[in-house]
Amino acid sequence: WRRNDIKDDYLSSLVLMDEYLIRSGDTPESVSFDFYGRVDFGWCIMVVNDITSYHDQWPRTSAALSDYVYAKYENPAAVMMYETTEVVDALNRKIVEAGKRVPSNFQITYYDGTASAGVTVNPVSPVTFYEYEERLNAEKEKIKLIKPIYIKEFADLYTSSLHRGGSLVIGQSKSEIKID
Repeated sequence: WRRNDIKDDYLSSLVLMDEYLIRSGDTPESVSFDFYGRVDFGWCIMVVNDITSYHDQWPRTSAALSDYVYAKYENPAAVMMYETTEVVDALNRKIVEAGKRVPSNFQITYYDGTASAGVTVNPVSPVTFYEYEERLNAEKEKIKLIKPIYIKEFADLYTSSLHRGGSLVIGQSKSEIKID
């Protein structure tokens, strides 16, 4: 099958796009209805967000996520990895950034200016398989939507470009929107 790709620099356009947070139970069609007043632009939402598989790339409901995780992992509550927690010194300077993958025995020694010896900390937090999958699912909830005033033109130009081949151009300026 043939599809066009949308260049990343255009997806970040504040002029053409709005950010949207998918709610539990939303579908592309329900988001389309809520945002555009009609269900038939659901496919545009999928295209703009490079979603080619609804079942794998659209966020799952809490129940569906639970079913998925328990089917995928033998023990979803087991530790998958360890991450750093944020550490700041007495002057509120960041010593360790949160969220970096580290071994379980990771530690750091730093001087915070208040003690004559260094301060040694073990800023490590476990992340379970379930928590990991929850994070991935939460990332899928953040999508971009074409602003309502541009959606019909986008849909028409996109389908037209699929039928004839070639590039799709939206706009006529230095920063043209182009879909190859």
